[in-house]
Amino acid sequence: MVCDFCGFLAQVKASLSKDIATLPKQVLGAAWGPQKERMNAAIYFPLYLVLKAEKELAIYYLSADLQYPELFVARKPLSSNARRAGWQGFYYDLSVLPSGAMVRLV
Repeated sequence: MVCDFCGFLAQVKASLSKDIATLPKQVLGAAWGPQKERMNAAIYFPLYLVLKAEKELAIYYLSADLQYPELFVARKPLSSNARRAGWQGFYYDLSVLPSGAMVRLV
């Protein structure tokens, strides 16, 4: 997410959940290459996580200041048979966060 007015940058991820009061252990991220380059440059973006249950939703926030390399786990590159062969993503390993690091906003 990029604000056209001020330039604020953030990652927004959404996931279905049975219990919006409990954070998932992991959430799919995006492309590993750009994320790794930002990490090497010590640039982290705030994360907003939207959890949706049948009739409820919750929005959680994780400050960039509370992120560190162990939070980001590279996935296996896609196989040579895949449409985007060789592409590699990552996931957020939320289980490594200390209690209270993600704040529920809604």
